Amino acid sequence: MSIKIIGTNHLMSKEAIEGILKDEAPDIIGIELCEFREAGILDEKDIKEKKENSLLGKITSKIQSKAKAENLDYGSDMKAALNYSIENNIPRVLVDMPILKIQELFSKIPKEEQEGFAKELTEFENESIKKEVNEEEVLIEMKSRYPIAFEFLVNMRNLYIANEISKTLRDNPDKRLVVILGVGHVNNVNKLIGGKK
Repeated sequence: MSIKIIGTNHLMSKEAIEGILKDEAPDIIGIELCEFREAGILDEKDIKEKKENSLLGKITSKIQSKAKAENLDYGSDMKAALNYSIENNIPRVLVDMPILKIQELFSKIPKEEQEGFAKELTEFENESIKKEVNEEEVLIEMKSRYPIAFEFLVNMRNLYIANEISKTLRDNPDKRLVVILGVGHVNNVNKLIGGKK
């Protein structure tokens, strides 16, 4: 089986994702979603966190509202990949950790780290969502400032995603898998699955 992981910033347009998938001609599409979030997209409803007052819920809502204010659709890449798989009758695999599990992990982050996130959320108000960022630098800084959050939200998710991809590769040896994944996950997931690209 061959595999290609496409890294995105979660703001790529429908046309861009469709163009990539058309060029790559996958037999299976991997998407950074879970069943809960897939259902939210297919029902054409805004995905609401179960605990709207949770810090994770507030972060997600803030990013989505800022994107909307700048005429962008946060998560457009995964929506486009999902719809492309449906419209072209291409099997898909949802590779991300369930959102309810991510929420549970987030609630276990130490208070001081949660307070740090809350402060950064306030500062985020003054920045454009289109601001160019170096993903590797962001991850290094996060690991330094929020080690427990990094372990829960980055390392554990990377392991989950890599495991889902590896299972798909094992179960479909003669197929071509193309995975649409947030760019912050790509390098480590590639390492975890053995450097396949």
